[in-house]
Amino acid sequence: MADMITYQAAAGGSGVYRNNKVGFVASYYKKKEMDDLYPAGGFNVCGQVGKGRDEIGTITAADARETVYAVSKMPHASVKGYIRVGENDFLAVVKDVLALWLFLILLAALLLAGLGLLIRHAVITNAKPEPETRAPGVIDSNAMEGEGQYSIPEKTDTKGRQIKVNGIAEMKLKAGSREQNFVFSNPAENPCYFQIEVVLIDSGESIYTSNLLPPGYSISNFTMDRALEAGSYRAVVHFKTYSFDKEQRPLNNMDIKTTIVAE
Repeated sequence: MADMITYQAAAGGSGVYRNNKVGFVASYYKKKEMDDLYPAGGFNVCGQVGKGRDEIGTITAADARETVYAVSKMPHASVKGYIRVGENDFLAVVKDVLALWLFLILLAALLLAGLGLLIRHAVITNAKPEPETRAPGVIDSNAMEGEGQYSIPEKTDTKGRQIKVNGIAEMKLKAGSREQNFVFSNPAENPCYFQIEVVLIDSGESIYTSNLLPPGYSISNFTMDRALEAGSYRAVVHFKTYSFDKEQRPLNNMDIKTTIVAE
């Protein structure tokens, strides 16, 4: 086995090489600084520290020692600079860059994934929405039958036709009871179903919503979502309308403001 060589680190350069395991610290010249010191080359690289295969000696700095390896090319390694150990003699500072490469690869993958999500979001945002398919409504179980059974046409022409709604100056309801007797009617000449919702204006609370009420039919008995205490309440009755046919297309909606008197 060849004799091991001992090198002495000399100060110089702005780089700092550390091996915290053995407490070794030495300054080194970065590549740009070496280009300024030796623009035409001419310095000697005796070995390398930080990473290597064959040990050839040690380098000392203060009271600490670091292993010196023979100069060799290492996979996933890069020369960061040079420690002066003589007038024109240097040891290369070699650092493992595998972790950095893996980090950059992971970062690139994350950026590509983020870009893909951004493009997908933009495509979805700019895409035309698919037409909403509305489930057929259900005829309200409290609808009072008119004269004979009605038949539902395949399609009703609603273009230019008027929709009539009876005014509601006041709704007198029973206080403390969910079961109520009040008449909501859908005039027979209307080309549409009604769906009726009663909302308290001050709180925005919906206290009753019907199912579909065909033209020519009425609801006089219904169950509210909750009972009202005795008093007067500002309310709005929403009339949502749907074509009186099997398609049940949404039509214009109408609102009627009224006063509920619970007593």
